[in-house]
Amino acid sequence: MKTTILLLLCFLMLSCNNNQEPSEKSCCKSKTKEDLHKKISGESIYNLATIWTTQDNDSLQMKEFSGYIVISAMVFTHCESACPRIVADMQRIESKLTDKEMESVKFLLVSMDPERDTPARLREFATEHKLNDRWTLICSSQDATQEIANVLGVRIKKLEDGGFDHSNIIHVFDQGGIIIRQQNGFDAEQIEILQAIKSLTH
Repeated sequence: MKTTILLLLCFLMLSCNNNQEPSEKSCCKSKTKEDLHKKISGESIYNLATIWTTQDNDSLQMKEFSGYIVISAMVFTHCESACPRIVADMQRIESKLTDKEMESVKFLLVSMDPERDTPARLREFATEHKLNDRWTLICSSQDATQEIANVLGVRIKKLEDGGFDHSNIIHVFDQGGIIIRQQNGFDAEQIEILQAIKSLTH
């Protein structure tokens, strides 16, 4: 009788342990899956569902830059003063990054002039400024342009001569589409921006 009771107790203990082990494994698997599939933050630019057209006439959404560090600015290609200086400042950032760091970085120019900045014109602008294949230039509708300007805090005012009065801001987005640094104005010190980019690539 005692032997039967002891055997029964051993069986019950083994059953409990066997039931717990899959549960723990399942829990660990669940956490790993959550880590691999994190939701996009509500502050991410990748929440914008607008369709954009690149200089190569390809369609894309902002979320296609997910996983990369993105250095971006809003410009218009007929600009003869501020916008070329913005591009030059972005190229200055590019020149300070190593080849290894550049594997995690994309450069993005968003047109604020959808009427004139066609894909063909964007290609011309890229050639004029010797922009390599790390650079994507995009255009869309007026509504999409205003939407992204609002999200980025870029002020745009169309002028009678067809030009624009606008903010001069370079944005740095992390891999999840969150702004982590900004440069306001031209020829600014870029130490903090470079440090932020480099910290995200290691």
